Amino acid sequence: MRKIYSFLLVFFCFQFGFAQLDTEHWFAPMFQRSGSASDRQNLYFSTNRTIPFPVTIYHNNVQIGTVTISKGNPQKFTIPRQYIITRDNAQLFTPVSMGLEVRGAYPFFANLRFSTYNHAEILTSKGKSGLGTHFYAAMAPIVARHNLFNFMASVMATENNTQVTVSGYSRDVLFSNGNTGANTPTLTFTLQKGQSYIIEGNGMFAQNQNGIIGAKIISDKPVAVTNGNFNGQYATDTNSSDILMDQSVPTEHLGKTFAVVKGNGTIGSNMETPIIIATVDGTQVFVNDEVTPIATLNEGEFFLIPENKYIPHANGHHNLYISTTQNVYVYQLLSGSTASLLSAATGGFNFIPALSCYLPKAIDEVGMIQENEIVTNNNPAGLLNVPTRLNIVTETGAVVQLNGAALPANSGPYPMVGNPNWVTYSVPNVTGNIVVNSTKAVTAGIIAGSDAVGYGGYFAGFNTQPRIVVTGTCFPNAFISVVSGPYDGYQWLLNGNPIPGANQITYTPTVPGYYSVEVTNGTCEPKVSDVVKIEKCMVNSTSVLDVCKEVTIVPALSSASIPQALNVNSVAVTVPPTRGTVSIQPATGEITYTANANAIGGTDTFTYSFCGNHPDFPECETVTVTIRLQNFSAQNQTLTSCLVNGQATYDLTTAVVTAATGVTYGYYPTLIDAQNENPATRIANPMAYVITNPTSVFVVVKNVFGCKEIAEIQLQIVPGPVVQDYNGSYCSATIGGAVLLDLGTLTNQIVTNPANYQVRYYANLADANAGNNNTLPNPFIFAITTTIYIRVDAQNGCPPVIKPVVLNVPQSVPLQSIFVNKTVCDDNEDGIKEVNLDAYISSFTNQAGVTATYFTDLNDAMNNVNPISNPVTVNGIDTFFVRFSSHGFCPSVGTITIAVQAAKFSANLQDVEICANQTTVLDVGEGFDAVLWSTGATTNSITVGVGTYTVTLTHRGCSVTQTVTVSAIPQPVITGIDINEKTVTIHVEGGTPPYQYSLNGVLWQDSHIFTNVPRGIYTVYVKDESGCGIVQAEFEIINLINAISPNYDGKNDEINYSEILKKENPVFKIFDRYGAQVFEGTPANRFTWNGKIAPNRHVHTDTYWYILEWTETNTLTPKRIKFSSWLLVKNVLGDVLEERNK
Repeated sequence: MRKIYSFLLVFFCFQFGFAQLDTEHWFAPMFQRSGSASDRQNLYFSTNRTIPFPVTIYHNNVQIGTVTISKGNPQKFTIPRQYIITRDNAQLFTPVSMGLEVRGAYPFFANLRFSTYNHAEILTSKGKSGLGTHFYAAMAPIVARHNLFNFMASVMATENNTQVTVSGYSRDVLFSNGNTGANTPTLTFTLQKGQSYIIEGNGMFAQNQNGIIGAKIISDKPVAVTNGNFNGQYATDTNSSDILMDQSVPTEHLGKTFAVVKGNGTIGSNMETPIIIATVDGTQVFVNDEVTPIATLNEGEFFLIPENKYIPHANGHHNLYISTTQNVYVYQLLSGSTASLLSAATGGFNFIPALSCYLPKAIDEVGMIQENEIVTNNNPAGLLNVPTRLNIVTETGAVVQLNGAALPANSGPYPMVGNPNWVTYSVPNVTGNIVVNSTKAVTAGIIAGSDAVGYGGYFAGFNTQPRIVVTGTCFPNAFISVVSGPYDGYQWLLNGNPIPGANQITYTPTVPGYYSVEVTNGTCEPKVSDVVKIEKCMVNSTSVLDVCKEVTIVPALSSASIPQALNVNSVAVTVPPTRGTVSIQPATGEITYTANANAIGGTDTFTYSFCGNHPDFPECETVTVTIRLQNFSAQNQTLTSCLVNGQATYDLTTAVVTAATGVTYGYYPTLIDAQNENPATRIANPMAYVITNPTSVFVVVKNVFGCKEIAEIQLQIVPGPVVQDYNGSYCSATIGGAVLLDLGTLTNQIVTNPANYQVRYYANLADANAGNNNTLPNPFIFAITTTIYIRVDAQNGCPPVIKPVVLNVPQSVPLQSIFVNKTVCDDNEDGIKEVNLDAYISSFTNQAGVTATYFTDLNDAMNNVNPISNPVTVNGIDTFFVRFSSHGFCPSVGTITIAVQAAKFSANLQDVEICANQTTVLDVGEGFDAVLWSTGATTNSITVGVGTYTVTLTHRGCSVTQTVTVSAIPQPVITGIDINEKTVTIHVEGGTPPYQYSLNGVLWQDSHIFTNVPRGIYTVYVKDESGCGIVQAEFEIINLINAISPNYDGKNDEINYSEILKKENPVFKIFDRYGAQVFEGTPANRFTWNGKIAPNRHVHTDTYWYILEWTETNTLTPKRIKFSSWLLVKNVLGDVLEERNK
C-alpha cells in the first residue's frame, strides 16, 4: 500500500538523491562494558551545497551546538560521552534521555566516529531512511566468553508517546537486568521524543552468543535503531575484541542482491564474513554463481557466509556476490588490520546496502574521511588519521571518478562472479573530502584500521525509491520535484493516472489531486514514488455591498476547481466588523450583517472564510466584505405658527429633518400612514398645511438604495409676542464710566420665548413703529438714565409689539472723604502689623447698608476684580483701595494709607544676678515720652532687690512693655560628710566654685578633707567664689571602738552604737576579713553586737571591719554621715568552741 504525505513547505536540493544525504539524522545511544579510558566521540558533517548553512545538534530535544557547513568545508563536533554512550546499568531497560538528533535546512551527511582505548567504530547515519517502524536486531555472534563483551540494541523515538515492542529472541537469552527470554518473551515500552531504550546482555554467558540476533522491533511511530557489540569477538576464542556497531534500517529499505568487498583481514582468520538475517520464512541464500542455496532461513534466523566464498582478484582484492529470494539484512564483519596477529582485535561491523540500478550516481561529499581520534597501545599519544580504504560498487561499464579524477588503474574494476552487471573498486589510503561520481548507479563505503582498531561503513544506497518534494504550499502556487536520481525517464501521475506530456524532473500541478512520479533507470523495473497530496490554496476574494441596515450573505465558492457544496460547519468570521455585528445561521451557513444603531453612512468591513464539502479536496475561500452603509439619520423637528382667524398655516418643507442628499420626502398625518406610505392620506400640499389645534405630522425620507427613515414634525401654535414693561437700574462696570448693556440679556428678561420672534431695539418710537434698520447697536452704551424702544415681530404672522424700555443710572455711594491716612503701632520692632480695615469704614462713610471690598490696585477696585481678604498685613507704609457698594447706589472707591509706627525698646534693660541680700539699679535710659514700672514708679531708674519687674515705655504715642529679672546668685550646698576615724571629707555642690572650707569660720583651707580631727561635735563652714555668704553643717566624731572581748566579765563584752537609733536611716554592719557580713544592726538589737553570729554561736578571735552611716536632717539640706573602722574580737568562748569542734 502506498504512503501518502501532505506537504506544507519542503526545502529541497536536486542533488538530494541518496538516503544518507538528508536534512535530519538520528543516533540512538550505546552501552559499553570495556574500559572508558581515552574516550573520544565526534560527529562529522559534510554536504554538496556550496552556500553555507547551519546544522543544529540536539540532545533530549535541547540544542547543544551548531556548526556551519558547505561543500569543501566539512565540520566536526565533539559530543559529551554521556549523551551517546553509557556504562551505567541504571540506564538499561528503561527510557533514558540519551541519543542525538541533528537537523539542517539542506541535505548533509552525518556520521558518528567514536573510540575508547584500543577500540573504535563508525556509525554512518542513514538519514530519514534509517527511521521506521519494523526492524530486526543484528550483531555479531559472541564466540569468546568475557565480561567486557556484550550484545546491545537501542531504540530512539522521534515522536512523543511512541509504543515499542521487541520479541522473537531466544528463550535462553540472559539480559543484564536478570530477566531471561523465558520469563520476559516480549519487551514493551513507551518513549517520548528524544528518549531511548537500551537492551543489553553480558558476553560472559554462553546463552548470549547469538540469542538476540534477529529479534523483531516493532513501533507505532518512526524510531532509529543502533545495534551491535560493545565489545565483541566472533572469530576465535580470544580476549582480543573491538567495537562492532552500526545503525540499522527498517525492512522497507532492504533488498535481495548485494556486493561485499572484503576487509583487510586474511582469509582463514575467520574475521571476514558477512552475516545474513532473514525477514521472511523460507528465504534462500545464494553466493556468487552457485545455484544451490548456501542456506535457507526463516524469519529472524541468521547465517554467517564462510570467508572462503570471497572471490580473489588481482592486487589482493576480494569480493562476494550475495542474492536471496526475500529481502534480508546483510552486515559485513571485517578486520581493519592486515597483520594476522592483530586481525582478531580489529573487527568491524557495517550495514551493506542492496544493489539497485536506482542507486545514486554521485556521493558528494564525505568529509575528512580518514579521521577518527583513537588511542592504542602503539599510539599512546593518540592517532587522528587512520589508514582508510575506499570501496566502490557500481554498474558494469560505468565511468567512475574520485574527486574529479579517474580511479587508479590498479583499483579495478573487478567483476562480480554471479552478476556481470556490477563491478567493484578499492582505493587505498584515501584522505580528506571525498566525492565519487559515476555514470551509472553507485555506492561506496570505507574500511579502516590500525594496530588495535577496525571499522567500516557505507555512505549511500539505503533507499532506492524515488523521492519527490513539494515546493510551495498549495495549488496553484506549488510545483513538484524529484529529488533523487537523476533517472533516465519520468512520468508524472495524477490520482494514479499518467499526465500527458508530464515527463520532466519537475511538474507544476494544474488541479488538486494525488500526485506521484514513475521513474525508469537502466534495465531496472520502473519505480513509483510515494504519493503527495496537492490541495488548492485558500482563495482570497472581495465583495462590496450597499446596505441600509442589514444584509444576508450566502457563502459560495467563487471559482471551484472541483464542484462541491458548502460545508456549513466551516463558515467562520475571521475579522469582525467594527460598526456592526455578524451572525451565522448554523443550519445553512448564511451570514447576516447588522449595522450598529449609531452607524450612519460610511463603510464597514469584515472577513469570513468557509470551505466546500469535498471529502478529499475541500476548497476554501476567504472573503473580505466591504459594507457601504447607505443609511442616513432623520431628526424630529418642530414648526410654530400664530393663529390667524383661528387657523395656523405651516410650510412643512422648511422642517430640516436630515442632512442626506438625493432623498425624497412624503408627508403623512399619522405614524401608521407614514409606515405604510398610505397614498390615500399623503399630504398633497405640504407647503401650505393648515391646522386649528397643535398636532404632529410624519415625513418619510427615502434614497435610491431603498433606505428609509421616518421623522416627526411637531406643529405648535404660539400666541403673539409677550413683552413685559421694564424700568431697570444699571451701574457702569467701572467707577464713573459708561454702562455696556447686552441687549440679548435684556431680551431674555422681558420677552417670553424670544427665540420664536424677531427682537429689535430703537432709539425713538418713530423708528420702532417703522421697523426700519435704524436699530441700536449691541451692546448698547449709555451713561445717564435713558429710554429706548423694543419691537418684537412674530415670524408666523402675529402683529409686532412695541414698548418703551427705561434704563436708569443711579448716583454713586456718597463718601465724606475719599482719602484716609492712619498710623498703627508696631508691637515687636519688625515694622509689620496686621490691620483690620473694617475699623476705618467710618472714616469714609456713616451710611447704613454699605459693604466694603478691599483691593491693592486702583484699577482692580474700579473693575471689581482681584479683591483681597481682610484683615491685611501692613509692612511699613501700605495703601489700599476700598470699593463701597449699597443697594440703590452705584459703587464708589476710596483710598486708605496706613503707616506702621515702630515701638521703642530700652537697650539698657538686661537680666542681672546679685547676692540674695543685696539690691541693684534698673535704668531704661533716655528718649522715652513716659515710663511706668510695675512697682508704680515713673522714673527712668529704680533700685530693687531680687525679683521680676516690668516697665511700660511710651514713644511717639506707641507703648511697649519690657520684662527684666533680678535673680539671686545660687549658694553652695553641703551634700555629704564622710568620716573615716579622724579623717573628715566634706562634699559640696552648686554655688560658684572654687570653694573654701573651715571648722571654726576663721581658718580657711582649699581642701575639702580634714585630718586628725579629735572626737567631738563640729560645725563645718563652706564659702564659694561669689562671696554671697557662708553655708554650714554640724557633724560629730563619735567614739569608734576597735576591740571587744565578749567573755561576760562586764568589760568590753560588746560594741554598742545604740545612740544612732535617733538618727535618720542608720546603718551598722560588721564584716569578716573575707568580706562576709557577720552582723547587721537593727532597732531590734539596738545596734549592739556581742560577738555572736547565732544565739549560741560565737565568732572566733579575729579582726573585723565595720561601717556606720546615718542622715543628718538638722541642716538646710539632709547630709549623709559615714564612718568606717576595724574591730578586733578576742572571743575566748568562740575559740574554745572552735577547739572542741576540731
